[in-house]
Amino acid sequence: MGDEKQEGLAVQIATLTQQVRSVAASVEEIKRSVQPVAALDRRLAEMAVRAETMREDVSVLWSSSRADELARSELGDDIADVDRKVDAMKNKATGAMWVLGVCLGLVQTFLVGSIVWVFTHINEGDALNRLQQQRIDLLEQAIGRGGKQ
Repeated sequence: MGDEKQEGLAVQIATLTQQVRSVAASVEEIKRSVQPVAALDRRLAEMAVRAETMREDVSVLWSSSRADELARSELGDDIADVDRKVDAMKNKATGAMWVLGVCLGLVQTFLVGSIVWVFTHINEGDALNRLQQQRIDLLEQAIGRGGKQ
């Protein structure tokens, strides 16, 4: 009985060893078949971390873009105000140039008219001088003839 027990025990141990080896082989086979899935899962986890990082980066960039847009809109009002002032100054300068042009045209017309008037009257004065000189000459001749007679 002792031997039988030992023999039964040995058979059970051998059977159990065979079953453990079979289970170990199955576990190894499962490990090999699960390995690509585990690698894929690892990659997916890395991609999820990258996606979260990118989402945070995009969120930061988006908020920065909104802040820049607000700043530009605030500056846009200032720029539009400066543009309106520049346009007003240009309009004033254009009006001033027209007024100056008209005034200078009037001055030029007055000067040219004055010059023409002066030369016309000088010529008339010259003609009057010549006419008076002729009268004086005639009178002198008449007086000279009257005294000789």
